[in-house]
Amino acid sequence: MKKVFLIIACCLLLITASRIRAEMNISDAAGREVKIPGNVSRLVTTFKPATLMVLCLKGADAIVGLDNSSRHDPLALAVAPELADLPGVGSKSSGINIEAVLSLDPDLVILHYQKTGVRLADRLRDSGCPAVVIAPETFDSIEQTLILLASAMGKPRRADAVIQAMDRVLERVGNRVQNLDPAARKTVYYAGPSGFLSTSPSGMLQDRMIHLAGGVNAAHELQGYFKQISPEQLMAWAPDSIVISPMSRLPAKTFINRKQFSLLPAVRENDIHVFPSNLAPWDFPSPLSALGVMWLGLRLYPRKFEDICLVREVNEFHETLFGQSFRKMGGHLDDKIKRKDPEPHTRNQDAPEGNPGP
Repeated sequence: MKKVFLIIACCLLLITASRIRAEMNISDAAGREVKIPGNVSRLVTTFKPATLMVLCLKGADAIVGLDNSSRHDPLALAVAPELADLPGVGSKSSGINIEAVLSLDPDLVILHYQKTGVRLADRLRDSGCPAVVIAPETFDSIEQTLILLASAMGKPRRADAVIQAMDRVLERVGNRVQNLDPAARKTVYYAGPSGFLSTSPSGMLQDRMIHLAGGVNAAHELQGYFKQISPEQLMAWAPDSIVISPMSRLPAKTFINRKQFSLLPAVRENDIHVFPSNLAPWDFPSPLSALGVMWLGLRLYPRKFEDICLVREVNEFHETLFGQSFRKMGGHLDDKIKRKDPEPHTRNQDAPEGNPGP
């Protein structure tokens, strides 16, 4: 009988040991080697794309603290309503409260590489708290980030599922725009989240999204991070299409109604659209930006996408990533610019209404 108990005990020990991973070293986007525990069960995310990626990886139950913005994010709360009650740790823009982070005793903290991210990660490491820096600014780096986080969380197969969903959407778009005549490709101006005259140069995610959708980014020749441009520069670019970050929807109406912009081809032809999701932006770095490419391709070249039902694609994508459809999560699509009816004495200064959304 003792031998039986001994055998059972040994088997249980082996099973337990197999489920406990050893400490591992991972290399983050800043080239830092980070030692993390074998079982990451307490996560802190410090900016919205990081939170969305953890949710895509089915890691909501591991989050113990998050940035203030994510605590009120419609998509995050649709996936995991309990996030609203978790402690906030500040924000990437206004600053992360390192004391608040440490008080949560996390196994891993996820930071953005910009601003003070690397310095904060080193401070946390010196305090005995593992922290990784991520830089999801391209589709390749989004996928690399998913792999890194999934590896840290012990969910490598989950990263594969998300990446396959992204690749499927991007492939469907590519099949429709890859043979476009270069002369037929529309020039696109992207109005960024900080204002209508703020745009994305080459190297940024939005530049790549425009390219994958078959367009040419008007600001492609610029370098660096978001660039502020002049009205004169926008007029010189004369874009065929204007796409607007949801955060700039309201200020965009003011600019588009200016008399000087009525001469732009995009305004003249009503080729003006806002990234449409009310849950989470599709023009920000996350797996959802793959849907942003499909939506943009459909808006630029509708005849090439006549066989695609955008709502169905969006529902299926959210089902794969979050376990429930876009509609069930309370999502709706609206890419309209709703303009105020002009006063009689300014009526001739206003462009026609924008195109309807999907």
